[in-house]
Amino acid sequence: MSDSTQARFLHVANGTCATTVIEAAGIPGARSIWADPLHDGPVPAGSSDEELIDVRGRYLAGPAEDAFVDPVNDLRRWRRTIAAHDSYDELVLWFEHDLFDQLNLIQLLSWIRTRVPAAKTVSLVCIGSFPGHPRFKGLGELSPGELASLFETRRAVREAEYLLAEHAWKSFREPSPEALDSLRRSDTSALPYLAAALERFLQEYPSTSDGLSRSERRLLRLADGGPIELIDAFPRMHDDEDAYYITDASLAALVETLSRTSPPLLAIDPDARTTDALLQGSMTLTDAGREVLTGRRDRVACGLDRWLGGVHLQNGVGLWRWDDDRGRITKR
Repeated sequence: MSDSTQARFLHVANGTCATTVIEAAGIPGARSIWADPLHDGPVPAGSSDEELIDVRGRYLAGPAEDAFVDPVNDLRRWRRTIAAHDSYDELVLWFEHDLFDQLNLIQLLSWIRTRVPAAKTVSLVCIGSFPGHPRFKGLGELSPGELASLFETRRAVREAEYLLAEHAWKSFREPSPEALDSLRRSDTSALPYLAAALERFLQEYPSTSDGLSRSERRLLRLADGGPIELIDAFPRMHDDEDAYYITDASLAALVETLSRTSPPLLAIDPDARTTDALLQGSMTLTDAGREVLTGRRDRVACGLDRWLGGVHLQNGVGLWRWDDDRGRITKR
């Protein structure tokens, strides 16, 4: 590992919360992020990295065409910062155990492998817990002193980690989930949090019991108790999660989707007061939503058009689903 008193560092973390704490901790070096919510939207196989930037940029921008340039510029800037490897001696990656981070980590390691010289030191800090934080959610919740203590625990990224990341990234982008389901059952010890994260990702497939994803079921249950403001529902979405990953943007999109099914499963009251610009209004479970939640109606029959990695789920026969009893992906 490079001498911390002389080396030039580039710290790449899972978001600005983490980089802000890195700065506050006085850890030397430049800072950047790599934080694409890859669990949402298309990540198709067969496209080059440049093509994927455009695909992800369009998805992240949403329907507003004038917003298209911003996500694309972000995605390219993250890459340019790392590609300028003459500006640093060591690249330090800061990620955690949840699905959001693990997907970004496998993409990032795969991307680095062919773009950063092998002689350049690449190290990793990746944790799933921290003393004094029994419900640890992420690096951004640590104090500067706590996070600073992790810096010297970083380890150089090994060949085994690169190989597993490349395999996982390829499997994630396949047009069927079989390879990903198989991978998580194999030896993933090189990236110890990957298997659990991938299982959580597969639980976003429609359930064999009611057609709901795990996140959808949780959301409908929150709405079942009567009107609830979206800003209040957001922190409660992680009540039954070991590693929470959904963002406020993801939640807003999920609520919108379930309010536009046929028939709608959620009703949104946009006039309810809230202090958050993104999570506006309140939601209520509809009669159809209650039928789905109680197993009297299949959620897929209400309309489904969703990308999960490289898999495009649409209405029709032979849909991939998650079998919770067997703990695996199946087709029916």
